[in-house]
Amino acid sequence: MLSIIGIVAIVVIAIQVYKSASSTERNAAAWTAIAVVVGIGIQFVIPAIVGFAIGFYLVATGTPVEEIQGYFGLWTVIGIAGIVLSLVGMIVVAKHVSNVKDDGTNTPAPPPPPTFVQ
Repeated sequence: MLSIIGIVAIVVIAIQVYKSASSTERNAAAWTAIAVVVGIGIQFVIPAIVGFAIGFYLVATGTPVEEIQGYFGLWTVIGIAGIVLSLVGMIVVAKHVSNVKDDGTNTPAPPPPPTFVQ
């Protein structure tokens, strides 16, 4: 259930980033890809790496299988933390994209007024 919510969040924020990037004249495809990679990377890859590390530690220390099954709450917390951090990362990308860029028109200063000599 949590994975479905996370995937829906990735899709919704990716659509919003695409619209924002298009309206602020940024590269919409690249910013959408960045938002999706941040969402998937934080939500699925980082918790998987943390889970593998904890699993390897438990196996290396010789923890019995019955005790490993008691770590279900830890896996749930890691999953929820992954979703929350994924949302935070994607919102940071969306906020950055929604900022309007400076047009960068640094025009030179106008010439000084003429001086009249009498």
